[in-house]
Amino acid sequence: MVEHDSVRPHRVQSVARAFSLLEAVSAAPDGARLSDAAESVGLPRSTAHNLLATLESLGYVTQRSNAGRYVLTERLTELVRGSVGSDDCLRELVNPILGKLATISAETCYLAVPALRDYVYIDTVESPQPLKLAVPVGGRDSFFGTAIGHVLLAFSPASAQRLAREQPEQWARWKNKVGEVHEHGYAIDLEDYHPGLCCAAVPVSRNGRVVAALGVSGPACRLPEERLRELSATALILLSEAGLTQATGQEHRTG
Repeated sequence: MVEHDSVRPHRVQSVARAFSLLEAVSAAPDGARLSDAAESVGLPRSTAHNLLATLESLGYVTQRSNAGRYVLTERLTELVRGSVGSDDCLRELVNPILGKLATISAETCYLAVPALRDYVYIDTVESPQPLKLAVPVGGRDSFFGTAIGHVLLAFSPASAQRLAREQPEQWARWKNKVGEVHEHGYAIDLEDYHPGLCCAAVPVSRNGRVVAALGVSGPACRLPEERLRELSATALILLSEAGLTQATGQEHRTG
């Protein structure tokens, strides 16, 4: 049975309460304890707990290891991916690095961010060579089987868990590749997603959290595995010099 607000009959009370809790969690920079969140919105602890548990199961909040504080995940941000201006600041920070890596590699380089069930390209610098990968800004690709996707999933446990439930066969096929990102610090794709195309991707961090992935792609004949690993190391150095590779917390890793 849907419970409506007695003052505003067209407003569903449980939905309003859930958004109030999201706002309470958002207002706590170090994370919100259950008791504090419940008190701030005037809800019984049991009601707040049930709502937060639902939001956690949907991937909108997660609990940090320190005292079980609730924090927002990236999923709310992902809802507006691709909208005008949503990632302007990130583009401005990373575009010079894309340009440098494109010059060094002579291949197409790009920046991508998660968008719920796939990822979206928000910036690109194309290779000057006739045979190259064209990456349209605003275009989307799958998490699974792609270097970019594996990097993003490696640092987004909520997204990984959701996709593992929704696409168990795909997750079973690629979960080891996702796990390797933490071991190597990057991901490579040796014609896994497209025959004849290879790519590498590295995580981009802001404020200690992975928010995007930077990729470089091109024909397999120009990008053997050794070259991809070299370019991954170069990309990580360039990002480190720009302060975009801070260590991420353990809570952002997949299990």
